[in-house]
Amino acid sequence: MDRQEILARLHLHAVLPVLAKVVEFDREAREITQGWQATLQFGYITGPVVQLQFADGNCRVFRQAVAKADVAFWFPTPAMLNNLFLGQGFTLPLIYGFWNIKLVKGFMALAKRMEHYLKGLDGKELDAETTRQVLTCKLALATWGTAVLAECDPKLEAFSSHIPAGATLNFVIKPDGPNFYLKKTNAGSFVAGDGSVSEPTAELTFASQAIASQLLEGKLDTFAALGSQEVVVRGLVPMVDDVSAILAKLEKYLG
Repeated sequence: MDRQEILARLHLHAVLPVLAKVVEFDREAREITQGWQATLQFGYITGPVVQLQFADGNCRVFRQAVAKADVAFWFPTPAMLNNLFLGQGFTLPLIYGFWNIKLVKGFMALAKRMEHYLKGLDGKELDAETTRQVLTCKLALATWGTAVLAECDPKLEAFSSHIPAGATLNFVIKPDGPNFYLKKTNAGSFVAGDGSVSEPTAELTFASQAIASQLLEGKLDTFAALGSQEVVVRGLVPMVDDVSAILAKLEKYLG
């Protein structure tokens, strides 16, 4: 799998799902989607399909087509799909339902709200609620993105193959989250999700949201944080090392 296809899968399976998080808590996103009863679909030829279903003020994400799409962003190559997410334009004839201007413009506006939380607030002083919202988006992207790279990037096979089948890693932020988990299934695939699982193989715990934020922004002295117990690793430490190596590559893909 080449870089463009890996990046396309990151956009579909790690970036797009963050929109559902933003719709949950962002006032502007809720205003944009108010009254929507619609399905948006994204994909490229020979690649996976992802659908976003909007109904009753909520957004649900599906990794396959589960309903007829009202608007479908459909691309002949993964590079063209990537251009949409990178803000480098897209080909109108490949958008089924492009006449539904409200939905097309609405998606573009939602993407800007997502970008606001993923990058737009970096380095700014945030209140507790906004800090939690930013962490939710960034940690969701980090765990889902790690799952994609562990499966798809052949250069990371040395790390992903080293993780035992059935192993689970919890990412825990004290005192009350947000928390996420990453799991390697018995079949060898990787999945990620909200919350934490009981009896994980390993657990990475942050003493506060501020500490987790510093780590995600690359501002934390990890060794010092481990020494001060601001970051605590429990369980299978090599699994945490492997996941950290994969996560470091995510930044090179998404910037």
